[in-house]
Amino acid sequence: MSAKLKNRAETEEDQQAAPSYRDQLTKDDLLEMYRRMWLARLFDETLYDLKKKGRLRRGNVYGSRGQEAILVGTTYPLRAHDFVSPIHRDMPAFHFKGMPLEQVMAQVWGKATAPTRGKDSWSHMGDISLGLIHSTSMLGSTVPVACGAAWALKLDGKGDSVVLTYNGEGATATGAFHEGANFAGVHKLPLILVIENNQYAYSTPLELNVPTGRVADRAIGYGMPGIVVDGNDVLAVYDETYHAFERARRGDGPTLIECVTYRVQGHADHDETRARQYRPVEEIEEWEAKDPLPRFRNYLLGTGNFSEAELPEPPPEVVRQIHDAVEIAINSPDPEPATAMEDIYDESAGVSR
Repeated sequence: MSAKLKNRAETEEDQQAAPSYRDQLTKDDLLEMYRRMWLARLFDETLYDLKKKGRLRRGNVYGSRGQEAILVGTTYPLRAHDFVSPIHRDMPAFHFKGMPLEQVMAQVWGKATAPTRGKDSWSHMGDISLGLIHSTSMLGSTVPVACGAAWALKLDGKGDSVVLTYNGEGATATGAFHEGANFAGVHKLPLILVIENNQYAYSTPLELNVPTGRVADRAIGYGMPGIVVDGNDVLAVYDETYHAFERARRGDGPTLIECVTYRVQGHADHDETRARQYRPVEEIEEWEAKDPLPRFRNYLLGTGNFSEAELPEPPPEVVRQIHDAVEIAINSPDPEPATAMEDIYDESAGVSR
């Protein structure tokens, strides 16, 4: 078994052996990553605020506050011909892969201009032309679907394309995740399994879900490297994801990347964790102090290559972008009732219509 089946950052020898791809990022790259992290933050904050004000009456808001470094660090190495399968906390990933933000917001509001034309909800959408794979509410089941896409790419000889999929640590305990990860390992598929370990599967803490305390320990059973990375460090996440992409493009198979982070908010907008008291307030405050946004900003300022003025909190253009996308979505047409009978499968006839 390969010696790489461990956290690459565990030993000094590994750190020296592995190239650092972050060193290849330009100043413009770093500014774009900073802007994207703020976009992810404001995406959540805006929707939470509008839900409380009654302007958003459709579905729950599943936030990713505190997990922005994962969203940006994992998507930044993507190429146009790669594929992504986001889940409910990864909505900005649709935009980072090429979907206009106005269209993402239209999906949130269930408008006719949305990818599903007002059917289904939130992250239950996709666009194969953009490399976006439709997801479902059955967490863990995204992995077999992602495997199917990766298997098709391999059969078609498109070895330079990679499939990136997300799950929380709770989903790794499901049969669908196990079967998919096992299949990916056996067939050495060009697949990257990103595990957003935010410490809680709804209200179930990590220690009651992962016996070893590390999701990455499971990877060796699937014959793939299991990497543990600080999920609040966007450049560390970027580095490890880039390594995984290079490995997959070489034909060396899948990688599991466990991004250790924390779900600062509740499971969704209806779940106020402080009120329900299933998490200690001290724990929440400890992780709030590790917020990836100020952490990245302080790093950039510390390099001496950026001024305070170059790193506003938040960037005004991002505020405008979010605001405009929301207003366009709200004012977009609702779907016509008759379209409810379109794009469905008629089992009796065995056809789609």
